[in-house]
Amino acid sequence: MALEGTLRDFSLSDILQLIALQRKTGLLTLRSPDDTVTLGFDEGRLISAESSAKRMDTRLGTLLVKTGSLTPELLSKALELQSQTLQRLGFILLRNGFCTTEDLRNGLDIQIRKITFGLFRWNDGGYIFDAQDRVDYDREFVTPVSVESLLMEGARMLDEWPIIEKVVRSSQMIFQRVPVSQQVVQAEGDEEPEEIGDASLVRRGREGTDEPIRISRAEWEVYQLVDGHRTVAAIIDRTFLSDFDGCKAFFDLVSRGLIAETRPVLSKTSALGNVTGELHRIQKSSPLSAGTVVVAAAVAALVFAGWSAQGLNPANLFGSSSHRPQAFETFAKSLSLLRLRLLSEAIDAFSLRTGAFPDALESVEASRLIGRAEMSDPWGRPYRYVHQKDLGKYYLIGFDAEGRTDPDLFLSHVAQVSSPHPSSMRARNRNEIVVIN
Repeated sequence: MALEGTLRDFSLSDILQLIALQRKTGLLTLRSPDDTVTLGFDEGRLISAESSAKRMDTRLGTLLVKTGSLTPELLSKALELQSQTLQRLGFILLRNGFCTTEDLRNGLDIQIRKITFGLFRWNDGGYIFDAQDRVDYDREFVTPVSVESLLMEGARMLDEWPIIEKVVRSSQMIFQRVPVSQQVVQAEGDEEPEEIGDASLVRRGREGTDEPIRISRAEWEVYQLVDGHRTVAAIIDRTFLSDFDGCKAFFDLVSRGLIAETRPVLSKTSALGNVTGELHRIQKSSPLSAGTVVVAAAVAALVFAGWSAQGLNPANLFGSSSHRPQAFETFAKSLSLLRLRLLSEAIDAFSLRTGAFPDALESVEASRLIGRAEMSDPWGRPYRYVHQKDLGKYYLIGFDAEGRTDPDLFLSHVAQVSSPHPSSMRARNRNEIVVIN
């Protein structure tokens, strides 16, 4: 069968369907400026996937090392044996007892799917299918993958990626855990992970329940490695998760309120400039009186003066440039809370105008319901907005002076469409400040 062209004319899904329907055996090679990928098929089922950017054996060995299934020393020894014998890496690993059969099977399956799913995001590239009588592969450890399951998973991935990327914007992002009073555990056996939203921290904070928070296996693998230092890419590399499943686990953990992005710390001079300027901007967008704003500005100036003069007072036993006055933090948090309320009201107004919550805060700003400055905290960091469209719910998350998620600055809002009058709906569906102990 002569099958050759570009992905602009014939999509990857169409190519895979044709190979599966005709139960073809052979090699499908796809080329892009950055990589060349070769997929092997046996009677229409996927049996191998190799990338020229990284050889399959090297990727498999690295994966086994990062997941703790293989030591770097044993991998080096196995690769040395492979160069001498030209045998498959998997055969060498098992024959010498370097890893278990289950580890090898899982690693091979993940690598095949990881490379293949990456192709679904290619927008362009050339392809050619070379039909053959037989394609050699390790039948003992490789389970052929049906094209139908690949296409279903690929379609789901393409549908959910745009939503996930709004939270996990880059593989170089760093997340940290959010302190919670309940124990976080992996759902075991017949237990189902808790629904995101229905069993969220918002409900838990309101009901005061101490039951463990049960999360999925993928979420658990990611959650264990989140430490405020590792990047998203580094954490996914240490798991048996594909790029998509790994990023989705990050997204779900953020939606649950269990992790949050680590943000850079701003200097106190920059912070004060944002705090004092904040008051004048709030005056234009809130019902505060001019006198209130003047008094607040004076308080801000006095607080900062005391803060700056700590080190000059010889009688101050606690004055240190590394310790921030409690008064200043309390004042800044109050400002941040006020700004969160203004932002939440703007989102509600957007919902009343359009019939739905916005997908991103930029839509609220574009509608001129709030200014750009009111969408950031007193330290200049933008608030986090998480929209769960299927639940009709959104979260607004604020941060403390160090850029960590502040449990005291956590707002949620659930749309209630049962009320025939927007005004009455607004009266019954007020935002809550959720304090997480």
